[in-house]
Amino acid sequence: MSDARRLKPSPHTGEGNRGFPHEGTLFSPESLTPLAFTPVYHTLTNQQRLGYNRVHGLYFLEQIIFFEQVMARPTLEWLVRRAATPELRNEAAQFLAEEDAHSSWFRGLLREEAPAQYQHGDFHLLDMGNTTRRLMRMAGSSVRFFPAMLWLQLIFEERALYFGRAFVSCGSAMDPRFQAVHREHLLEEPAHIRRDVLFLEWLWPATPLWLRRMNAHALLWSLREFFLLPKRSGLRVIDTWLHEFPELMPRRGEIHNAMHALESNKVYLHTLYPKVSFPKTRHLAARWPELEGLEDFFTE
Repeated sequence: MSDARRLKPSPHTGEGNRGFPHEGTLFSPESLTPLAFTPVYHTLTNQQRLGYNRVHGLYFLEQIIFFEQVMARPTLEWLVRRAATPELRNEAAQFLAEEDAHSSWFRGLLREEAPAQYQHGDFHLLDMGNTTRRLMRMAGSSVRFFPAMLWLQLIFEERALYFGRAFVSCGSAMDPRFQAVHREHLLEEPAHIRRDVLFLEWLWPATPLWLRRMNAHALLWSLREFFLLPKRSGLRVIDTWLHEFPELMPRRGEIHNAMHALESNKVYLHTLYPKVSFPKTRHLAARWPELEGLEDFFTE
């Protein structure tokens, strides 16, 4: 069981590689980096691959902060105020404290690894747009009308478990600082998933059927539009990496085209939301006919 008293300011020591990675040091599992699924990747030098891996590893940290602070925080704050029982409100408060601690770890690592880019903010690569961010915050602070936010939260917590295991499985190939924060984050995820299930078991059945149906459609649309294929942010990662390797800049169009082609790459698509990694979401959603389309979103 998670305990807020044991949350540390940061699980890594602050020591290790700075700037460009040393040979053989990964910042993200290659299996989680989109470019690794393209033919372009196999034409790169090892140094170029490591450079891309580093930028994507930073982007991965930004994504977690976005999910925890832009999406989850308003939802959890609403639950702290409005959940039906003191027990649920306490669970939400504990959840919120843990998410804040996690974000501080990832924020600290971003500023340690790339201080020039992150000294004034958390988002250098993630490009959601101000309108999208405002919509996410609005939905999160109005969970009674947008309970789909709780489904998104559960899906992302299970996905974090899936990703965290991939980081840990890299062993000594991973930068020890990145390995440490993802390993610690992994330990908290089962408790977060348990809480998301509790929140959904309370709020979803208490929501009128017409509103549940509307939210189910919004959930599937959001997953496909914002959280499936690499789009603006994925290309921003590419362009940031290319600026670090100007010899590759003449191939920018080729590399962008390779990223766009991922939408029809079955091997890549099957890694994004594999059914085996979302047991709680799938089991809970199966109880509600309006969510049957969610099963088709996950891959074998």
